[in-house]
Amino acid sequence: MLQVREVAVVDTADVALRKAAPADVAGLLALINGYASRGQLLPRTAESLQARLGDFSVAVDGSGAVLGCAALTPLGPGVGEVRSLAVAPEHAGRGLGRALVIALLNEADGRGFQQVLALTRRVSFFEALGFAPTRRENYLDKLMVDCQACPKNLCCDETAMVRSPARPKPAPKEFV
Repeated sequence: MLQVREVAVVDTADVALRKAAPADVAGLLALINGYASRGQLLPRTAESLQARLGDFSVAVDGSGAVLGCAALTPLGPGVGEVRSLAVAPEHAGRGLGRALVIALLNEADGRGFQQVLALTRRVSFFEALGFAPTRRENYLDKLMVDCQACPKNLCCDETAMVRSPARPKPAPKEFV
């Protein structure tokens, strides 16, 4: 079992979690922009991914194909954001998204973040991971930069959720 601190999250015979590498950019683009084409994520370019590649963690199969991804991006002093969380539709429901977020929470703890933000339409998913709704206005710097480019900016349907990165809830032992 691959361990994220003390939490077993992935059977390495099937799926591995790791930091993204340059060879993952094409898979990240396909995954993220597939969701963007349905209005569920903001589109990314190869250049924007390469510039923030260190923010990304990926779930990959034995051949290295990207099955899921998520990024932990610094927003300001002590605050990080979970961004671009996506799992290939054919792998949904296996716990990959949960495992990725737990890995990012552990990373956030190690990087000294006091808060981790997520803007989401999947409130129950993030609540199960210990996030709680918060006021979007608490994160005006983020809203001024990222949200301006969003076509839903003036009629946003996402909920801002936040939590401390410490002590994420355990992931299930098996999710395959």
